[in-house]
Amino acid sequence: MDISRKSISVILFTILTFFLLFFHNNVNLSFEKDSDKNGFIDKNVIPICCAWGPELQDGVLTYSIQSNGDKDEKSTNAVTKAVEKWNENLNGIQLVQTDASYTPTGNENIIISFINDGKKAAGKTTNSVDSNGFIRKSYIALSKEFFNRPFSNSQLEQVAEHELGHVLGLNHVKFNGNLMSTEVNEGSKTITPCLVEAVNIANAWKVKYGGVVIHGPTQSAVACK
Repeated sequence: MDISRKSISVILFTILTFFLLFFHNNVNLSFEKDSDKNGFIDKNVIPICCAWGPELQDGVLTYSIQSNGDKDEKSTNAVTKAVEKWNENLNGIQLVQTDASYTPTGNENIIISFINDGKKAAGKTTNSVDSNGFIRKSYIALSKEFFNRPFSNSQLEQVAEHELGHVLGLNHVKFNGNLMSTEVNEGSKTITPCLVEAVNIANAWKVKYGGVVIHGPTQSAVACK
């Protein structure tokens, strides 16, 4: 039986529409994957990456937000709230914004920027590490949308909190329901005591030992109760 070109076009269009709807509803919103291949799969363990270097000597890490004025106001507010949440929980480390009325100089410890491409990852943190393994500078890129859909305020804040966790020396966890989970929709906004302890362990030379001698993390991970 002959099938007209019009019928074939309708069939192909229907199949394509079904595929796009299925993909749109089932795609997971991910963070940039790290190269760490730890063995803590499905275990309530926070893997530690690294410690900050001498920039943390005074207990302060400065940051700047590279924004496009009012267009990025929503994203900027989310970052500010995320920083406030970390500062409320941290002991011995504080994140302090440089004067927002001036153009960032690039000398800040942490530089935060926004991108519109959310097709690959919700956020990405690049820690610049020296030859001894210490973090000397961090760069955070936050997506403002996911497959052309704007993030909610809550999602933006969660992504910012997650990326700041990387800045503070944490790796991805291998279980769901945690701020450092690899999927936003399977994660959490809560900065737990275990996460704070992992940050303290990562930067123990300053937080736990008073900054007398700079050294790397005293443990590779923290097991949560």
